[in-house]
Amino acid sequence: MLIPRLLDVAAITCLKPTGEIFDPDDNSSDFYFNFKRDAFGFYIEDHHDTESEEVTEKEHVAFLTFWLSMYVFCTRSIQVAKFLRTLAIQLHERRKIFLRKLILGYLYESLNQGVTEMKTQGKSLLVYGPTWLFQFWLIATFKSKLDIFLPED
Repeated sequence: MLIPRLLDVAAITCLKPTGEIFDPDDNSSDFYFNFKRDAFGFYIEDHHDTESEEVTEKEHVAFLTFWLSMYVFCTRSIQVAKFLRTLAIQLHERRKIFLRKLILGYLYESLNQGVTEMKTQGKSLLVYGPTWLFQFWLIATFKSKLDIFLPED
């Protein structure tokens, strides 16, 4: 069976092959975020400190949470995902988290949910998640069969 694997994720993303296991229950940090307005625009307004030029730790964690939601894990809604806050805090604390496994697992989960909805509810295939990874993997794996022009470096 031909599917993306951890080595493929390493080759595409250049993420390190080792790292700490992510602990979603580790709430040892004292960062608190107001998620009452978690739509992307409101989230930025609520967590951006305009009084200072320096980036605070709280702003950095807020940015990482936003970035993970929108660009890495590509969550389903147009809101910042609360479940990524703990990961953002651990990344801010410079922990060497094993991100390849998380990204690949989230890709599989999103593909599974999309196909399940298509089968059971008759919906068209609407996939969220790190589809960018899946697209890069398809291009890298089936470059000759897809008849795609990729410019040389």
